[in-house]
Amino acid sequence: MKQILYTISLLLLLGACTDETYTDTLSANGGKRGKSVPVNLSLNVQPLQSPLDADTKAGSQTVSSTEVCKGMEISLVKTPETRAADMDEVKNFWVFQFDGTEPVSTLSKADFYSGNSVKTVTLALSSGEKNRIIVIANADLETFNSLLTDGSCSLEYFNNMGINFSQPDFPLFSLSDGSSRPVLSGSTDIIVKENTQADIMLYRSTAKVTVNLKLGDKMQDKGYSVWNYQFASIPKTSFYHAIGRTPAFPGDAVEYGKYALGDISFSASSSYAATITANLPVNLHHGVPFTTPEKRVTNAPFNSTYLQIMGIEPTTGGTISKSVVYQIHLGSNFTDDYSVSPNYAYTYNITITGENDDDSRVIKFIPGYFGGKLQGYDQYGDSSSATRTTVTWRYVNRIEVYISDVGSGNGVWLADGKSMPSANSLMDGKKNTTDLFDKKADYPAIQKCIDLNGVGVTSANLEWYTPSFGQSLGIYISGSSTLKTLHNVTYWTSSTDATDVWATKIWTGRSKGESPSGLYYLRCVKDLLPGNTAK
Repeated sequence: MKQILYTISLLLLLGACTDETYTDTLSANGGKRGKSVPVNLSLNVQPLQSPLDADTKAGSQTVSSTEVCKGMEISLVKTPETRAADMDEVKNFWVFQFDGTEPVSTLSKADFYSGNSVKTVTLALSSGEKNRIIVIANADLETFNSLLTDGSCSLEYFNNMGINFSQPDFPLFSLSDGSSRPVLSGSTDIIVKENTQADIMLYRSTAKVTVNLKLGDKMQDKGYSVWNYQFASIPKTSFYHAIGRTPAFPGDAVEYGKYALGDISFSASSSYAATITANLPVNLHHGVPFTTPEKRVTNAPFNSTYLQIMGIEPTTGGTISKSVVYQIHLGSNFTDDYSVSPNYAYTYNITITGENDDDSRVIKFIPGYFGGKLQGYDQYGDSSSATRTTVTWRYVNRIEVYISDVGSGNGVWLADGKSMPSANSLMDGKKNTTDLFDKKADYPAIQKCIDLNGVGVTSANLEWYTPSFGQSLGIYISGSSTLKTLHNVTYWTSSTDATDVWATKIWTGRSKGESPSGLYYLRCVKDLLPGNTAK
């Protein structure tokens, strides 16, 4: 049957969102086929939404949901209503028509219109079946001009298109002049015929996060002079059309990464306050019932987005003497919700008040007792040398894991072309490290941990060392919170059978002998001796 094309008049109605005046200038990239009949389709830009009810205007009573946790006070507050031009401005439109609403439906029309108000858009007659009409604003002409209307582009394929993590202003749309802007999208399902009236609401395909951070009075005197932050577990695709998705999305369909590390400047002149902002791609998860604020990190779904805040006390030699890490999983509350939704503005007020090992958001990288010698203990918890009174065995010292991976981002060698020493300890990483102290230059993974101790260190006063095979397994077994701060990759140990070196994939505990010339990741550890406990 001969295909009939209809004309749609697109009227952009942004009065509720901005005071800017929009013209009716139209420039279309696409040919007209057949008779054109006007059909009205109006577009509106939805203001950024808050997880909280936005019943009041900015400047009136603040709406908040506050939970006081050990070591941290957090409030989720209503984001003030603003008229930010960079978030509301519309530069152009792509209008897409699919010949149905199912994933297998195919693209039948695609046109690009410059400007911010368009008229006389041609669509194909849908012959009584609903078609999906999708509008994407603020992309470029080149973004979709390779899509064909020959039946090769399905709705499922289109829905999987997005901005790649490698783009400089991800998840915003990067322009050739170095600027960026948010992508807006919306859709409707209609039967295309003469005088059809349809409304499409445009939503930003990303979320905006603002964190108002403050260092509490007690934490100002703890010695953490260097602070930084990082958004982690970020989907590496920001989808052009992210509206209407359901958890878990994007799930396993994409890879996940981290944003670059950012500095936090706390000072007396700023009242120890700082503000962090970021744009984030959509990351939806099912709720986790019965989650308390203190267990929010422990119960977090895999790949849920979080903010990591790190405090460091450096030594004069530039190494780290102590550290603390806080993880704040984003969402619409501090318990069961872990979703980052499109077109949402999340504003958090956070005060760091102290350290506490019981709060899963305050992480000291202490997996348990895996350092020193193996010791028996009686029923009262006292050390025992008599087998008949010993009820439990454990190592005498807890170990602390260094705050970050050591070495380059691609890993380090265990041995730089040198043969391995004779078989050594499966449990005592400190002895393995000190045994190679004088030959450390031949063993990069050993030397890098030794170097953390600063200038002038000797084998006798060594603190940081390369963990043994048993200690790396201890990190895997005990570190439910620690594991999420480590990469899902293989880490070196200092245990060897004289040929290969034991290495552990820390998220799964999978361990096997590896060639010392391989490149793997490295984390160093130290014993927490009496008088040197976690501060």
